Amino acid sequence: MSERAWGIAVPHHARGAGLARSRLRGGLRDVGVDRELAADAVTVVSELVGNAARHARPLRGGVISVSWTVGRDRVEVSVTDGGAAEMPRLRSADWDSVDGRGLQIVAALADRWGVEIEGRQRRVWAVLSR
Repeated sequence: MSERAWGIAVPHHARGAGLARSRLRGGLRDVGVDRELAADAVTVVSELVGNAARHARPLRGGVISVSWTVGRDRVEVSVTDGGAAEMPRLRSADWDSVDGRGLQIVAALADRWGVEIEGRQRRVWAVLSR
């Protein structure tokens, strides 16, 4: 499979994660991505969009940008927001904490992930493969 890319804008709101999940799931299914890899990518996008909606400013238009690239046995997802006071980082969460595990989930599912800053925008990306 040659590499293909898609992108969407979702509302800067918790419901944006659901829209991103749905569009990504459908897009990966349409190009025949392995179900397990697709499920992991959908989980990662959900966490990243949720974090952006909760912790960052929106992009112009009140949105978060979500994009993904599919290659042979590989999916790269990225979420771009309007930046925040703090950089995304892995945190330790107590067993009874109600939050703080999002990037732990991303790190566990992805081969690698990172953050890029350009001006006021912040892009958090993750690469997943089988």
